[in-house]
Amino acid sequence: MNSLPWIILFLPLLAAAGVTLFTLQDRVLSARLSIGAVVTAFVLSVVTFFFFRNEKAPVELAASWLSVGSLQIDFGICLDPLSLLMLLIVTGVGGAIHIYSYGYMREDRDFSRYFASLSCFTFSMLGIVLATNFIQMFIFWELVGVSSYLLIGFWYEKESAADACKKAFLTNRLGDFGFLLGILLV
Repeated sequence: MNSLPWIILFLPLLAAAGVTLFTLQDRVLSARLSIGAVVTAFVLSVVTFFFFRNEKAPVELAASWLSVGSLQIDFGICLDPLSLLMLLIVTGVGGAIHIYSYGYMREDRDFSRYFASLSCFTFSMLGIVLATNFIQMFIFWELVGVSSYLLIGFWYEKESAADACKKAFLTNRLGDFGFLLGILLV
């Protein structure tokens, strides 16, 4: 059961990588891969929620990521009542968005690229929800920013989309500064 949260986290990333590397030319397969990953993550999130919901203390699953001298930074997953609820929300809403997007974006020529970006965004959000430390949370925060940039500027040929993309990028940099300042203060 301890491997389920890891699977939930990495399924959307695997879908984004699979779409980007292997299925860009096959629109239907790209969408199905992306939708399947997020819906599967939702189902596994429901199972995880019911398995871990009665735990008295937060459950942390971690692996050593960076070790320099006495400094050790772990890459991990924290399962507490809030993160379990957020797992359901992120994968549930993300799954609904993926399914809706299948019909809405059907005629777009960059259909596969859209689903790769959407899966990357879902992975990034899950990383924030499950992070065990501020460094990991900041990295996933930056990935959310990159994913947002890609999604907002998806129709980059349109001047309005390009302008919105730039505005979002600059706004995110302000948020990054505040977040980094908060991490340093803590």
